[in-house]
Amino acid sequence: MNFRLVGGLIALAVVTAPLIAAPQAFAQTFPSQPIRVVVPFPAGGGTDILVRIIQDKYSARLGQPVVIDNRPGASGNIGSGVVAKSTPDGYTLLVQGTIVGIYPTVFSSLPYDPFKDFSYIGGVAESPAVVVVNRNSPLKTIGDLIEAGKKKPLNFASAGVGAPQHLATEKIARLNKTQLTHVPYKGSATATADLLAGVLDFGSLSLSSVLTLIQEGQLRALAVISDKRTKMLPDVPTIKEAGFGDVSGTIRFFLAAPAGTPPATVQKLSGDLQSVVKDQDVQNEFLKRGYEITLADPKEVETMVREQRDTWLSVIRDMNLKFD
Repeated sequence: MNFRLVGGLIALAVVTAPLIAAPQAFAQTFPSQPIRVVVPFPAGGGTDILVRIIQDKYSARLGQPVVIDNRPGASGNIGSGVVAKSTPDGYTLLVQGTIVGIYPTVFSSLPYDPFKDFSYIGGVAESPAVVVVNRNSPLKTIGDLIEAGKKKPLNFASAGVGAPQHLATEKIARLNKTQLTHVPYKGSATATADLLAGVLDFGSLSLSSVLTLIQEGQLRALAVISDKRTKMLPDVPTIKEAGFGDVSGTIRFFLAAPAGTPPATVQKLSGDLQSVVKDQDVQNEFLKRGYEITLADPKEVETMVREQRDTWLSVIRDMNLKFD
């Protein structure tokens, strides 16, 4: 027997064993402190509501508190930039929409690159865009709105420049030769407040941010900007059904961490997120608040972000949209 060879193999095993065990040990110990989820929009909006629905059950699955940090501004780019520059350890996450895929085209400068600066964790839900007016508005149908906009400019609110609701509404205006003036907000919550106050002619917002107000009769839904009717508003037609264009402004939400987050950490965060989204209580709450479930793993989320870029790229160029 070659004792030198055996001894060398034993020594090698002693050295490499801790290296092999290290990722496993890290996965078992993560998380060991609270996890911050940055919401790049104001409290009370659709994105914020989404996280609050899953907050408690996600905390329970992870075994650590999930803390929400609202960082609104610049169409969500301030909060997104905060996460992109955070330490990639899994303790700072971002909730955003897949529409960020078109932001490098829409904005002349960004504090992040949606294709390089994030490790995607998973998809959560989606919410269609809906055209809403104040309950006292003379506009009773989407046809009324289109015709009114041909006579004089109408101002409309969205959750921010480059939001899918914004882009979809601009496309509808061009298809129907309607005059619209976009009034961007930091999020749907502030836009809704002005809509209720009668400051705006209408809003193009995510259903999740206005469903309760529609059900209470404070806002009137004229049309859904989606591929199909939503079961949450079964009597409200889509833009296509109403004859004003095949346009969709559905927004899909995801969670992400900074690029470079350890794969084991991403796997842990993703697996627990999917378990939470599959929970029946969570799904029921989503439906009550205007969301539909969108389960997606990290690779699928990345694909959806790229699809959003491809879907809207020609529209953005045709509209000559570019913002500082």
